[in-house]
Amino acid sequence: MLRYEGNHYYTNSYNCEKEIYEAIKSCQSLDEFKTKLGNLNGKNAVALVIDQYTIRYRFYAEMGETVKAGCCKRITEKAKTISNVTDLMTMVNEEEHQLMLSLTADTIHPFEDFVNLENMEIWQDAEVPEKYKSQYKELAEKEKESINEKFQRQKEAVRKMVPGWNFSLELINEFRHRRLLPYSDETVLRNKLLTEQILK
Repeated sequence: MLRYEGNHYYTNSYNCEKEIYEAIKSCQSLDEFKTKLGNLNGKNAVALVIDQYTIRYRFYAEMGETVKAGCCKRITEKAKTISNVTDLMTMVNEEEHQLMLSLTADTIHPFEDFVNLENMEIWQDAEVPEKYKSQYKELAEKEKESINEKFQRQKEAVRKMVPGWNFSLELINEFRHRRLLPYSDETVLRNKLLTEQILK
């Protein structure tokens, strides 16, 4: 109880452990203890889950991690309706498993790797004698093929876990992904449009 005292992040856990403490303190016999304790341990587990996932929710929401924040929000809401520890553990595990699948689907890979796009532009824009132009055009086409192959491999890999998944270029604009790309908005937009043209 004392470990949570004064900690506003663990208000539910503190109140529940205080309730357990008061129940124990008032008991004169073991039988009385069993009666008064009832399901307080179960309530305590629920309280701890609610507090912990509320903390995580606030953190992820502040960071713009909407997928992770959504999972935490669902767990806290569902936990409020549960009193059985086994049911609580099952629910949390199921939600965490669903989160893993959601995170697998919520990806912009391999878009963040601009090497092929950069190489493609080098071959396309290079000023070379006429006799080399067809060779450079072929090299640019190979880079395009490599980009297509990378996206195809990614689609096949994700679909093994998330059937029907398709890459979404719109995810690039989401803060949780955009903040991980160390490029200017102009560069990201240009490469996004180039990628879109290549994948058509």
